[in-house]
Amino acid sequence: MSMRQTYLWFTFYLWFTVTPCMLIIYYIPWVSGTRIPGRRLGRVPLLKQFRRRNARSRLDAVRERLSENLRTCPDFEVLASEPLVNQVHAHATWAQLSRIFLAAPGMLASAALALVVSPLAWRSSSLWAVGVYLTFVFVSAFLTCIDIWAVRNADSAGTVTLAAVGVLESFTTRAKKAPAKSTTAAWQSQLIEQLCMALVRRAHRESAGTVPGSRLTMAQNTACVVRALRHHAALVHDSAESEERRTHERELWLLICNILKYSSRPRGDVVDFRVVDVDRLAAVPDALPEATAVPSPKARVLVPLLFMCALVAVAVALGLTGAAGEFTQPIFVALAMAVLPFAH
Repeated sequence: MSMRQTYLWFTFYLWFTVTPCMLIIYYIPWVSGTRIPGRRLGRVPLLKQFRRRNARSRLDAVRERLSENLRTCPDFEVLASEPLVNQVHAHATWAQLSRIFLAAPGMLASAALALVVSPLAWRSSSLWAVGVYLTFVFVSAFLTCIDIWAVRNADSAGTVTLAAVGVLESFTTRAKKAPAKSTTAAWQSQLIEQLCMALVRRAHRESAGTVPGSRLTMAQNTACVVRALRHHAALVHDSAESEERRTHERELWLLICNILKYSSRPRGDVVDFRVVDVDRLAAVPDALPEATAVPSPKARVLVPLLFMCALVAVAVALGLTGAAGEFTQPIFVALAMAVLPFAH
C-alpha cells in the first residue's frame, strides 16, 4: 500500500474514532446551555496550572501599561484578581484547545481531500472519496462553529470578560498590532462593538426566567452601559489633542475595568445583576442608544438541528463507502438524542 493510500485510510479511521467521542462529550453541554470552558478540566490538580501563567502575565502587562497613565487608581487592581485570571485562562486555553480537537480531524481530512483531487491522483480517484473527505471537512467545521456558539451562550459573563480584556489590550500591549487592512481606530471601534454585543448577550442570558420587570431593568441597565462605551469611544477617536485624548482614554479604561469587576465575579457570589457602578455612568448623555442585536431565542434549537445535519452527512458518507451497515445503530441512537431537545 502506498504512502498516499495509508494516509487516506488513517484519516478515515481517525475521523470516525475522534469525532463521535467528541460529540458524546460535548453534545449534552451544548444543548443544555452549560458549555463553560474549564469547568471540569480546570479543576484537575495536574491540569489547572496549564498555561495559567500566560494568562496572568497577559493581564499584568495590561495593568502595568494602564498604571503608567493613571498611577493612583485602585480600579486597575481588578486585573490582578484570581476570578479574572480564571476566566481569561479558561477561554484562552481550554476553549481554544477544545476547538483544536474538534477541528483537527477536519484539517487532516482537508489534506486528504487535496491528495484525492490532485492532478496526479485524479484519474485513480473516485467521486465517493471526494464526497467522503469533503463531508469530513464540513462536519468538523460545523462542530467547531457550534462550540463557539455554545460557549457564548452558556458563559456569557466570561465572553464579556474576554471582549473587555481585548479592548484594553488594543490600547496598551497590542496598540500597534492592528490588522493590516484596518486602521487602529477602526479596529478599536470593532472590538468595542464586540464588547457591546457580549454585554447584550449576557443580559439576555442571565435574565432568562426572571419576572418581566427584572428582565426590563437588566436590559435598560445594559443599554446604558452600551451607550457609555460608544460615547467614550467616540470622544477618544474624535480628539485631536494628545492631552484631551489621554483624558478620554482614561475614562474609557476605568469604565471597562468596572465592567470587569462585575463580569469576573464567581457564579456562586452573584446575588444581583449589575454591570457597572452607577457613578461610572454619570457623565454619559441621556440620548437613546443605537439598537444592538439581541440573540435569537431559537439559538439553542439550531444546535441540535446542525447536529442532526452533521449526522445525516456522516450517514451519507458511510453509505457511499458501503460501510453504513456497521454504523446504522449508533447513527439512529445519535439521531434520537438530537431530537430530544426539540421536545423540551
